[in-house]
Parts: sequence; structure tokens; C-alpha cells
Amino acid sequence: MAATEDAMDALDELADPEFWSQAGAVFAGFVGPTVARNLIEPNTSYDIPDEAYGALVVAGAQYSPAYSRELMLGGGLYSVDKFAERMDLKQHITEVGN
Repeated sequence: MAATEDAMDALDELADPEFWSQAGAVFAGFVGPTVARNLIEPNTSYDIPDEAYGALVVAGAQYSPAYSRELMLGGGLYSVDKFAERMDLKQHITEVGN
């Protein structure tokens, strides 16, 4: 009986519009560094590491009136993802399954 209640609670969470707003904010925080890089780098001669753009989003999200935690999470996730690519960790993880 408890498993059924847990499943219903999970479905209720998926039906909650606030859940999707938070998920969208995390996605915006993850995509934001790419947008920032595409706006900044063509206009300058700098080659800034991708991780820095994620840190920029994390820093800027602190001033957001809404969903700052979710935006920071997305920007941080972007930085970790790009760092894993730079260190070839993603490639090594992919090769483990082969």
C-alpha cells in the first residue's frame, strides 16, 4: 500500500506546475553559459575556458529575484560537465561500458 502512495505522490509532483518551472530554471542555468559564450567570444580576442561561463551564471544567479538556486544549479552543472569533458572523464566513462 505504501508503494502505491509513493507512486501517487511522485505523479502528483510531475503534475505540479511549480516543479516544471523549477526544472525550466535549471535548464536555463545550464544553457545560459553557452548563450553567454556565444555573445562574448565573437566580440573579443579572449579564449575564456567554458567552465568560467558556468561560474559567471552561478555568480549572476545570486541576484535573480526568483529561482536563483535553480539557476545556480544549472550553471554549476554546466561547469562540472565542461570540466569533465576537458579532463576526458566523460570519454573514460563512456568506454567503461564497452
